Amino acid sequence: MRIKAITVICFTLGFTSLLAAPPPVDLDLATTEVSRCYGKAHPEVQEFVLLTARSFGPSGMWLNENAYATLTPEQREARVVYLAKLFDEAEYGRHLCAGLAEASALKDARLVPGLMKVAAYHVDDKDYDCRPKWLAIAALARQESQNAVPLLVSLVDHGNQNTRFWARAALARMAKDDFKADKQAWNKWWIDQGHAAIDSKFLKPYTPPRSE
Repeated sequence: MRIKAITVICFTLGFTSLLAAPPPVDLDLATTEVSRCYGKAHPEVQEFVLLTARSFGPSGMWLNENAYATLTPEQREARVVYLAKLFDEAEYGRHLCAGLAEASALKDARLVPGLMKVAAYHVDDKDYDCRPKWLAIAALARQESQNAVPLLVSLVDHGNQNTRFWARAALARMAKDDFKADKQAWNKWWIDQGHAAIDSKFLKPYTPPRSE
């Protein structure tokens, strides 16, 4: 009876995981999203978003917006709670990447603090793996959270190409404009929206690591 019960539990978990598995990336849907949501970004930024879909979609590191549309409310809630805890408490590293891609297709305000934590990761005077960082920024782009704006502005001139282009894409999605790597212009836009000026620490130019 115990073996049978374990078998049933394993089958149920497997079936649940199959239900949660996203469909393959649809590049037509990705193109539509770029046109609808990033249409005011510079063409180079739009092409970069499409490049992300083409390059990372096959490995599951990039998902369409509707990738989890078939989840039940209970399944969706469980994943949001799980991912929020993961991003908030885990160490920075590539083991977060699959979850970050999943979060990009699960729009929920509870994910924003953890995504911001991963996106803000930085080590002074040292190169580090930026994949979790820019995947978190890509997920923040779809969240369209104003709480992330100062952080995103701080990253528009980052030394890592994926990071800076995705920071611009995320801001352009909200602003319906693109001020490129001009942090002061982004700050002016932010103030014009009725917000207090962005803290000066976010407006400092990016400083590359020193050569050893």
